[in-house]
Amino acid sequence: MYTIDDFIPHQDRMKLINDIIEINDDHCVTESVATPLWPLCKGEQINSIIIVELVAQTASAFVGWQKRNETKTGGEGVIVGIKKAVLNVPFIPVGSRLRTSCRMLVSLNNQYAEFEGEVKDDHTIYGQVHLQTFNAQAIMSNRNDLIP
Repeated sequence: MYTIDDFIPHQDRMKLINDIIEINDDHCVTESVATPLWPLCKGEQINSIIIVELVAQTASAFVGWQKRNETKTGGEGVIVGIKKAVLNVPFIPVGSRLRTSCRMLVSLNNQYAEFEGEVKDDHTIYGQVHLQTFNAQAIMSNRNDLIP
């Protein structure tokens, strides 16, 4: 069984994912418990923009798992852009048990990828996010391929 630490670099307060529930070639599902230590927490509520980071960390776990299966090494950092985010609630209550699902839509030469993800609990879909990622290290190492 894998742990989240095998696939994401996040630590301390920025590590939002607790467990990998399911991971395969098509998608990744993670679980988190919202705590008062999370960024964007005020009192007993966390600003729902944290949904973007939950999807990004789940995508990171997915990519890390894929890379580990291919090359036996973990993932690497990327630059993330938000193509679309639908936040259905303004806040997430502290103590909420959240499931984040994510799947890759597109991948180009280990340089660019798009993901869509959803964060929910047993009763509420908190939000959906469409991310794009850029692997700056891969782009720079292949920059001669980009120049005519």
